Amino acid sequence: MHCPFCQHTDTRVIDSRVSEDGATIRRRRGCEACGERFS
Repeated sequence: MHCPFCQHTDTRVIDSRVSEDGATIRRRRGCEACGERFS
């Protein structure tokens, strides 16, 4: 996945959680290059 801030391709999953309805998984990611976090 590309970082929306610096467009770097090396990101890691910080946290995963199932949505309230159980239909989707939300993943919090962090960019290895710039350190920004995004969903």
